[in-house]
Amino acid sequence: MTDYIPERIIVDQAVMDEPFTQNLLGKFSNLPCEIVENYAWHKNENNPDPVKNPLTEGKKTLHLKYFPGNSIKSCPGITTGAVCCNYFTLDLVENCPLECSYCILQAFLNKPVITVHANLAEILDQVRQRIASQPQRLFRVGTGEHSDSLALDPVLEINQHIIPFFGKLENAILELKTKSNSVDHLLNLPHNGKTIIAWSLNPVNIIEQEEHKTASLHERLEAACKASKAGYKVAFHFDPMIYYADWENGYTQLVHQLLEAIPVHNIAWISLGTLRYIPKLKALVEERFPKSTIFLGEFIQGEDGKMRYLKKIRQRMFQTVRQEIHALAPQVTTYLCMEKAPVWQQTMPFHPQTNDELDHILSNNFQQQFSCSF
Repeated sequence: MTDYIPERIIVDQAVMDEPFTQNLLGKFSNLPCEIVENYAWHKNENNPDPVKNPLTEGKKTLHLKYFPGNSIKSCPGITTGAVCCNYFTLDLVENCPLECSYCILQAFLNKPVITVHANLAEILDQVRQRIASQPQRLFRVGTGEHSDSLALDPVLEINQHIIPFFGKLENAILELKTKSNSVDHLLNLPHNGKTIIAWSLNPVNIIEQEEHKTASLHERLEAACKASKAGYKVAFHFDPMIYYADWENGYTQLVHQLLEAIPVHNIAWISLGTLRYIPKLKALVEERFPKSTIFLGEFIQGEDGKMRYLKKIRQRMFQTVRQEIHALAPQVTTYLCMEKAPVWQQTMPFHPQTNDELDHILSNNFQQQFSCSF
């Protein structure tokens, strides 16, 4: 995996005195640092790669800013018409040092720098209040919506704050989604069984061709094994699954590699989701990653505007992988991501009709599997 090292730091004046800012500036005292009132990315004609290629030049800059809004939000899937698991996202970092060809951030973010919300104590206090407002509910919260949850952590050291924080909450669990292997600094933290570290997985050939600068499959599984031995619950996301000529053998082998490497009793869940993308992403990927083959399948535009494989293709992929998981580890919970009820009915053993129903199933399964009560 390629380690991330910033080349400069820009700090908004509003967070200059934050402990997080001071710690980071002390760590990188040798880097150029610019303090500004309000930083706004704009196209610089002297920059040969200003906006066209946002995941290269732009992300060499770390921007520390004050985040004034609501940091904990409902998963975007809730508004798509799909059956969503009522997941919550926690906004801490925008943009990612990894370069997956299919990454939606290329078309989604409005600036290519890596932005860090440095008012961390205030954000966590907001999270505490939100979770305390519904003490009878189990909140599942993840930080991987706008960036990889661990790839920047050797630099930012955010999870050293987040994991102990969630370890003290009565009715919440934290999920850290990643394609990295950066776990060594987390192994001795007081997680109290409240943090799940989750890896996005694909067959080796897809990782090598489409998931640039990420950890290899072996490195991801090795990191998951370390985390499991340290008492963390682990999870896996076969997402996005890519349709290619030998996909059936590729994903079947991947299931075997996973379940041979990781103790089944410590796997919280495995989600399944196929490639989906907004139409404007295609041109960006073809320009940035001309060797990518992710758009060779048959796609159709859904009601949410995203392009997806034909339903019959998605259903076959889900059926194949879920059946293989069930044959080897029937006790492991599996679920679909960003799919409507009819697809569930054709591919899964249970058929939630609503977001609340799926939320209830996942929460109950987690508590029963790990003998937890919230």
